[in-house]
Amino acid sequence: MNSQLKPTQNAMPPRILIVDDNPSIHEDFKKVLEVHEDLIPDIDQFEIDDFEADPSPQFRIDSAYQGHEGIQMVADGEAQADPYSLAFVDMRMPPGLDGLQTIEQLWKVSPDLQVVICTAFSDRSWEEMNAQFGYTDSLLVLKKPFDDIEVFQLAVALTRKWEMTRQAGLKQRELEELVRQRTVELEQAALHDGLTGLANRVKFNDRLSETLTRASCYAQKTAVFLIDLDQFKYINDTMGHPVGDDLIRNVGKRLSRVVQDAGLVARFGGDEFAIIQESVVNEQEIPLLATELLAAIRTPVELGESSVVVSASIGIAVSPCDAETPVDLVKNADLALYRAKADGRGCARFFETNMDQQLRNRREMDSRLREAIANEEFVLHFQPLFLSASGGVCSLEALLRWNDPNSGLVSPDKFIPLAEETGLIQPIGEWVLSEACRQACNWPEEVRVAVNVSPVQFKCGSVLKSVAKAINESGLDPSRLEIEITESVLLSDNADTLEQLHAIRDLGARIVLDDFGTGYSSLSYLRRFPFDKLKMDKSFVRDLNQADADAIVSTVANLGRCLGMETTAEGVETEEQYIRLVKEGFTQIQGFLRGKPVAAEDVAGTYLSGFSRVESGALCSDRIAWKSDELLHRIAETIDNSHSEASGAETHRQLVTATKLE
Repeated sequence: MNSQLKPTQNAMPPRILIVDDNPSIHEDFKKVLEVHEDLIPDIDQFEIDDFEADPSPQFRIDSAYQGHEGIQMVADGEAQADPYSLAFVDMRMPPGLDGLQTIEQLWKVSPDLQVVICTAFSDRSWEEMNAQFGYTDSLLVLKKPFDDIEVFQLAVALTRKWEMTRQAGLKQRELEELVRQRTVELEQAALHDGLTGLANRVKFNDRLSETLTRASCYAQKTAVFLIDLDQFKYINDTMGHPVGDDLIRNVGKRLSRVVQDAGLVARFGGDEFAIIQESVVNEQEIPLLATELLAAIRTPVELGESSVVVSASIGIAVSPCDAETPVDLVKNADLALYRAKADGRGCARFFETNMDQQLRNRREMDSRLREAIANEEFVLHFQPLFLSASGGVCSLEALLRWNDPNSGLVSPDKFIPLAEETGLIQPIGEWVLSEACRQACNWPEEVRVAVNVSPVQFKCGSVLKSVAKAINESGLDPSRLEIEITESVLLSDNADTLEQLHAIRDLGARIVLDDFGTGYSSLSYLRRFPFDKLKMDKSFVRDLNQADADAIVSTVANLGRCLGMETTAEGVETEEQYIRLVKEGFTQIQGFLRGKPVAAEDVAGTYLSGFSRVESGALCSDRIAWKSDELLHRIAETIDNSHSEASGAETHRQLVTATKLE
């Protein structure tokens, strides 16, 4: 027998169903089909009577004597996952269904079933069959009387065809499932953030559009939350990017737990998250969710052996009152986020109609600040500090002013916060240090100069380089330079900040703790670093007659005396305050009562006229003897090298090494 006619070798032989009302026909079919293939001769020599059936069957053959019975047997085979491959169906089966009606029902139960309809020449024509079933390759016609070999060939060929069709169907379904899974993976990659698995900006925008459309139909509100982690870059830089990634993943999970089914959480990248709060009926749900989000983010995060505490700023815009389109809603939430950052971070702010103008003002201010740096529009004013004992000037504090060609003098509280946020504080701060030291070289050597330094400069690691450069270029005796910092510099409890302070001290400069008493744990700072001076915040002087302020004033004076530190009282404006503070033991007084800020060119004539006049050039040349020439050379060399070989923390480490006293 031709090998192409061999059925596939399965665990079970194919099932064939004979549907005929004549029992003798069933016996004839079984006689023909119950034959082992190895005993089948070549087709040219085929004689059915020349061989006996092998006990191992080639097919499994079942009989049905009416159409309904056959249909049920095929249905049972499908249900038991043991389907029929082929059915020989007689055209005439009185009474009940005829052959065509039976075939129609069989295909409803098993669409892949191959069918051979056994019909006489007097039965229905092929055209009638096509008219009922259409042209199909699953139906063959066997005219009576039929030959045994024809029956066998049909059985072998059609069961093989059924099996191959079945396998092709399974393969197609496998491919379809593979395509479906790959589509899901591609969609996941296209619409989700790779680090957190949260929705990305594309999916967020699609969902927001759908949500706003649905909300307009049901008169519901939709809130958009934009979230930025505060000081995330600092955590990333100091603890490493793997820790930063773990923190981002952790925050994403926390946000998802808070929001749950109330909306969608997305990550836009970096430390930026966004949330859609859907189907808001009661507006109180919005601030409640904001409160829960802030609390969830503030909870300490355990990352390996470290415990990290991070806060977040949140901007909120609500549709339809704030905006009706996705673009405008996100833009307004972004404006509210800027307000949250400007208000001190760690808080949530709702959009207000004037925020758009404020943002334009902020951008304009940023542009003008950059121009001011390039055009050297900054100037210094100086306010004196007086010794309580003698009333003489002991120090002058440098106060930055922006001499705007359009607006005149601009006070630092108008532009310093923006400069800190944008990083412009670094070039501005470096200029202030250099200019203050240069101006101080023109003063009597008994008078120091005090310069305020921003926490941002410490975080960027640029302070030490700026101080060393200012001292080196001006020739100022470093003991005459006072670096004033606020408690916020030490809030992070960072060893690098303390190392920078010690390195500045090693240069010979003095370190002053400004606005003392307004921070969080001032006494702990005094234990961690030996400051040279405490400057009590002016709010306590203003409220001097109140019992609590009076107690603090007395405590600060005594604390300085016990620790061997100078103490300065700021904001002294009345004689009564002056007398009281001197009596309490403050060693220095600063305020409008004795001295207001004046321009640099007016300092000498206003406050230094009582000192012996010294030529500035000679004075500065003498100052260079404050340390060995070798150490000055090392400072200058380190500064030069840092421009080409180092930056950031590496520059800081080089400067610390170069400025250690031998």
